[in-house]
Amino acid sequence: MRTLNERSRWLWPGIVILLLAALLRLAGFEQSPIGGDQSAILSAAFDLAHLQALPVVGIKSSVGVPQTAVTSYLAAVPLFIVPRVIAIKWFFSLVDLIAIAWLYQAVRRALGPVAAMLAALLYATNPWIVEFVRWVWYQTLVPAFATIAFSSLLLLASPDVRRRNLYSATALLSATLMGAVHLAAMPWAGMLFLGTALLTWHSTRNSRTTLWTGFMLGAGGSILVLLPYLVFLVNTSFADLFPLLQGQARQGWNPMALRLSSELLTGREVFGTPRSPLWSEAVFHLPFVYELVLILLVVAMLWAGWHILVRPEKRSALALVLGWTLLAPLPFLLSSGVHLQHFYLLTIFPAPFVLIGAWVQGCFSSSAKGGARVTGRIVGVAVIALLLLVTAWWASIWGVRIRLEQEGRLGAATKAWLMDRATEQIRRYLAEHPACQVIIISYFDGDGSPFEWIRSAVQSDGVRAVQTGRGLIVPASCACYMLGPAASDADLAPLAGQAMEEPSMAVPAQVPWRFACIPPRLDTAPPLAEWRNGLSLVRADIEELRPGQPLHITYVWRYREVAPRAYHFFTHLLRDGALVTQSDGPGIPSRYWRDGDLLITHFVLEMPGTLDAGEYQMLVGVYGWPDLERVLLMDGSDTFRLGQWEIP
Repeated sequence: MRTLNERSRWLWPGIVILLLAALLRLAGFEQSPIGGDQSAILSAAFDLAHLQALPVVGIKSSVGVPQTAVTSYLAAVPLFIVPRVIAIKWFFSLVDLIAIAWLYQAVRRALGPVAAMLAALLYATNPWIVEFVRWVWYQTLVPAFATIAFSSLLLLASPDVRRRNLYSATALLSATLMGAVHLAAMPWAGMLFLGTALLTWHSTRNSRTTLWTGFMLGAGGSILVLLPYLVFLVNTSFADLFPLLQGQARQGWNPMALRLSSELLTGREVFGTPRSPLWSEAVFHLPFVYELVLILLVVAMLWAGWHILVRPEKRSALALVLGWTLLAPLPFLLSSGVHLQHFYLLTIFPAPFVLIGAWVQGCFSSSAKGGARVTGRIVGVAVIALLLLVTAWWASIWGVRIRLEQEGRLGAATKAWLMDRATEQIRRYLAEHPACQVIIISYFDGDGSPFEWIRSAVQSDGVRAVQTGRGLIVPASCACYMLGPAASDADLAPLAGQAMEEPSMAVPAQVPWRFACIPPRLDTAPPLAEWRNGLSLVRADIEELRPGQPLHITYVWRYREVAPRAYHFFTHLLRDGALVTQSDGPGIPSRYWRDGDLLITHFVLEMPGTLDAGEYQMLVGVYGWPDLERVLLMDGSDTFRLGQWEIP
């Protein structure tokens, strides 16, 4: 009965911590930003949910190696139930909440209830963890899977704990998932595999039953998780991986790993993540918190080291916590060839917080008597009070951030709820007009549109994207244009008099995303020139040549799908055969081209300050990307002359 009462007494703090964590992760969850990386994840996830594709890799990471597709597979799970972006946000947050609950239970059983309460509370409110968990991103689930792996290993390292086969399998599988959702965590996942094997061997040696069953189950599950990626690596002869490993062979001290680790643990620099000073200006600052957390961590590390050396109780558990804290940054600490970012070091969680909690627990569990015992309890109470202040401040600053996002004063223009609304509107339009298409005009995030995933969500190849200011796609069929963030009426200027706005379709963003629709196109103009890849130049509008002034050129192309691949356009201005200036680029990326399209592209030539006397020619052409091989015209030439000017 006493044990049951003790469990019940410490159950309620865990529930309160989970509720606080849920509030920080799910309040305003519909504000989650969707950018280029998110679009790539969502495209693959929706294709999976519609059983249309089984991707083996994701986008390339910041070091040039393709990510695994595990994040997209996980993102697809909730889409089978609710096909909306916010369902993914709920699911990812739920995984992190499960990790917190698992952490609380494991630390309570291995190190004590006070340690569990403090570790879970610090993890639940840490500003950087909340920052990453509130995204739909490759690194979003790194802390959650790291925490599940850590908690399982902690239970495996503790004496007199049942179900160790389960903990061993869970530790291996979650460590693999940690490394698979973002490759920056893969080196630490490999080290955890070795650590789990050592713990399994040690536990088996001191137990009457073997624990290798759990290890083999975890290893088998890990192989299944990584199998598609391993097949990809083998099929590509490790072409992307070997250059990276060769680059990492240059070992050297990288102090940035320590700096970023300390910033992650203390919350320092998190105010810079919205790329706006508004958040920092709107909160009450407690700058001493950063140093306080580090001081407490150093004291906890010293205490743990002493305890491991001279006290036998909980030695294995404390060694695991201290070893995780010190070794997790090691792969990047010894590699000077990597430009580190905060999310590379997310694998350090949650061990430092558990270490602090274990030290405070030790203040109350000390075997000392008299004054030393009283002093220990006073120190413990004081540290708990300080940590409650720290976590309350951490939670409050995120409360401010969430409020600013909900008020529309902070956050990306492409928020999850707006994207879901746009998707529903596009799906409804295509259902009512199956022969029509939707062209989304907005800014691009890198090389892609934040809206690119909508094609997969509605399962229609008739949904395409165009970068504002770069041009326009005019399909042969009827179409609706959505003027998304950064788009304006100027983007539809070539369709003046044809495009009719549909107010009922508008998406209620801060600046509404409007829809304007056109009927099927009628072609009459003959081409000026024809290329062998199906492109024909219909018109070219060139401004007057003026020294020192940007020269704007608008091309109108007709496209017949003959040799679909990636293409770039080039425009050269020559004087007496010598190049004066040029402009190259995709205009509208060729992955968006469809048979029968008119492509309106805008290019700018930066003109020199003076134009010397001579004969000037302007040439236009097309080449394949990335091989740079020019596409020939029907007459066998590789350029078409747009105009000729004589400057005396």
